[in-house]
Amino acid sequence: MGYATFYRVLSPRQLNVMIQAFSLVCIFFEGYDQGVMGGVNSSPRYVTEVGIGEPDGTVTNTTHQGGIVSIYYLGCIFGCFGGGWLADRLGRINGLLIGAFFALVGGALQAAAQSSDFMLVARVVTGVGTGALTGIAPVLVSETSTADHRGAFLGYVFIANYLGISVAYWLAFGLAFINRGYSDIRWRFLLAFQCVPALILLLFIKMLPDSPRFLASVGRYSEAQEVLNRIRCHKASQSEIDLEYKNIIATVEEGKSSSPVQFAKILIGKGGKPGANLGRRAWLCVWLQIMASWTGIT
Repeated sequence: MGYATFYRVLSPRQLNVMIQAFSLVCIFFEGYDQGVMGGVNSSPRYVTEVGIGEPDGTVTNTTHQGGIVSIYYLGCIFGCFGGGWLADRLGRINGLLIGAFFALVGGALQAAAQSSDFMLVARVVTGVGTGALTGIAPVLVSETSTADHRGAFLGYVFIANYLGISVAYWLAFGLAFINRGYSDIRWRFLLAFQCVPALILLLFIKMLPDSPRFLASVGRYSEAQEVLNRIRCHKASQSEIDLEYKNIIATVEEGKSSSPVQFAKILIGKGGKPGANLGRRAWLCVWLQIMASWTGIT
């Protein structure tokens, strides 16, 4: 049994749990990265290492400090778009693999940072990885979940976001007691810890199969049907699985005629089926995310 076909020895329930678990790891990484810089910026040794303040931890260059924190989100933007492109061409699993690679490299570079310029580059690299992971993981969950459980599964996955934030804060709290807070471990370990979930993904994500929808979109129909059978047969009848497979094929065929131009038309209310109001729905989703971020955290 090969590494990439390991999923075939799992029961349907075990396979679904594994898909959820790896998706949780992806979103945990995002949450941890959201919360980690609060503890890092509180470390006097970090402040002096990157040249943004005094030895007692007083920050004198708040503009540079803010730039180091926020440039990560610039990387996330590129990671989201690049990850979506990779997921459509190389597959959801390969997209997550590449995202995990960027996340691991970026985390290691941050932990080894020697200057503010070093840190800026490391933050961008990490952001690219995070953007790819958080853009692809929910797609994998939604494409492998049944309609009646999809919302709940996505909700469970995003609980990991808050778990990651909490772990970052509690680690920062505990490490602040080392050498009265004047220790490189206080900030370097915080940044190095994010490599753990990234390494787990890099080593084991290929054990999962790709989603039936992606497999069908690239003409691998027999594999798509096999994977769909494996993730559904414990809860659905064969006739229900066959019907879902036919719907996937129909959706894939319909999607082949779409393009970036069609997506742009939807955003301005000119595309989609008559009466579908796809433009309004798209903008509702966009502004929901924007307004959530305006609260100070995603």
